[in-house]
Amino acid sequence: MDIAKAKKIIPALAYRLGRIPQYLAHPLSKWERIYSTENPWRLNHPGDVYRFEETNRIIRDNIGPVEAALEIGSGEGHQTKWLLDLAHKVRGLDISATAVRRSRRKFANNPNATFSVGKLPDIRTDACFDLVTAFELIYYVNPNDIPRVFDVMDRIGHKRIVSVFWPQRHLLDNHLFPTRNAAHQIIYWEDEPRWLAAWW
Repeated sequence: MDIAKAKKIIPALAYRLGRIPQYLAHPLSKWERIYSTENPWRLNHPGDVYRFEETNRIIRDNIGPVEAALEIGSGEGHQTKWLLDLAHKVRGLDISATAVRRSRRKFANNPNATFSVGKLPDIRTDACFDLVTAFELIYYVNPNDIPRVFDVMDRIGHKRIVSVFWPQRHLLDNHLFPTRNAAHQIIYWEDEPRWLAAWW
């Protein structure tokens, strides 16, 4: 094996070997494995911070301030703190119990942010929210369940907003726009389309 090839293979192999304890600790849950380290999505990246700013601006300009919001896929609460600038109360919902624990710890002194474990499309709540968000998570849902996700959002939210990574925009083209009169906006980063946000 030549040196250039080894320089590429050895770090990748070391990374995978390093994750073995995570797989052993959480053999059945992909999400618990992902959250075995904090901030696995690197959501402090300038591009993601810009996305938080832009989705807040879209909400402010097109939906307005809200009393109560449900953030589906709240993860460790990175976007929650932005949503609290727009909503008096935010309830976060995530599939990972580890992520929910970290969010609760992060917002322990803020009674307006609460978090619970839940999964799309099986959200069991009779509560209604002024706004329901589902940022960057539709692609993790079984494609056959995506219509049910939007039905659930319609049932529990007065207003709804989603976003997807630009290369995955076909998910909204296929499942949202044909059945709902949703407005949309492309979010650009470094002069390239990076995300598509849609609200209805």
